[in-house]
Amino acid sequence: MNQADEKHEICADPSLGWHVIRVRANAERQVTRSLSSKDIEVFLPVQKRAGPNRRAVAETPLFPGYVFASFDSRFTLPVVACPGVVHILCRGNVPETVDPAEIFALRTVASKARTLLPHPTLQWGEKIRIRQGPLTDVEGIVLRDEGGPRLVVSISLLQRSVVAEVDREWLERAMPATAACGTFYD
Repeated sequence: MNQADEKHEICADPSLGWHVIRVRANAERQVTRSLSSKDIEVFLPVQKRAGPNRRAVAETPLFPGYVFASFDSRFTLPVVACPGVVHILCRGNVPETVDPAEIFALRTVASKARTLLPHPTLQWGEKIRIRQGPLTDVEGIVLRDEGGPRLVVSISLLQRSVVAEVDREWLERAMPATAACGTFYD
């Protein structure tokens, strides 16, 4: 098996599982190095964006504040003792495992894609805020998401609703409504 194949192997030891580790802000690389030095397999997916001169590629964590690690969930002390680790994501007191197929898919895409950017999952009826473009700071509700680059959003204006098709990367989840200008209520 060559080095590239080893890199994408899901998990050689069946007693090991992939886990999500919450880390301090901007400590993803530090935790990755620290866990790797303890012979714990770590995966830090990064966003790849072309730099201003189109030759350099800027890399930032795809999931800021999180890294993935493969370890036996019965032995968590070496993981939580690493500088920068906040906690392991758990269900109750049991570390939650990530489906190996999801890790494999994420690793494959991360290694092959020239550009890798997060793609928010938005649900029908979810409140969103437009953070870019001509409708910046307008809030609306997701009406349709067919998984493509654009969403259909309902925007309430003057007690009437209009529907706009908006680029996905312009959207973010809306914060809970407050009594401020520009917010609307159902």
